[in-house]
Amino acid sequence: MTAEEGKAPRPRVQLVIGIVRQGHEVLLVRESLGSGGEMRWSLPGGGVEDGELMHEALRRELREETGLLVGDPVRTAFLMHIDSEEHPSAVAAAFEIDEWSGDIAPQDDDIEHAAFFPLPDALKLLGELDSATQREPILGYLTGAVASGATWLYRNRGTQERLVARW
Repeated sequence: MTAEEGKAPRPRVQLVIGIVRQGHEVLLVRESLGSGGEMRWSLPGGGVEDGELMHEALRRELREETGLLVGDPVRTAFLMHIDSEEHPSAVAAAFEIDEWSGDIAPQDDDIEHAAFFPLPDALKLLGELDSATQREPILGYLTGAVASGATWLYRNRGTQERLVARW
């Protein structure tokens, strides 16, 4: 048996991201996303747990991060497939949510704050994300520069993030 064969397989990472709107505003959460642990604004979401389907994880994550009860997604905003050294073959799916209720009250200790922002302000805040992987698909979708349902493929090695393909 080779050393490679003796290694335990790394778990696949699956993430969900929610886009919740209130009129011309977008819901963002503030959490530690900067390259040095700085607090940044981003869309709410998180990991899919074993035995969860994406829409179930989305409802759970948004409840934890924002306090809102959300309905099922109404459309796929974008998909990302990211191959990195730390997380080989990670998949992230972003969904639009039309139905939600409740008051903003984050219950996740990683979330410093959650709030709705007018789209221009949200785009400015999202543009401050350090990682192209985090930033480009979100900005592309929210500005309408990239069609709904677009797929983004990234290969990240060390500090280099490379967009391999998009359709």
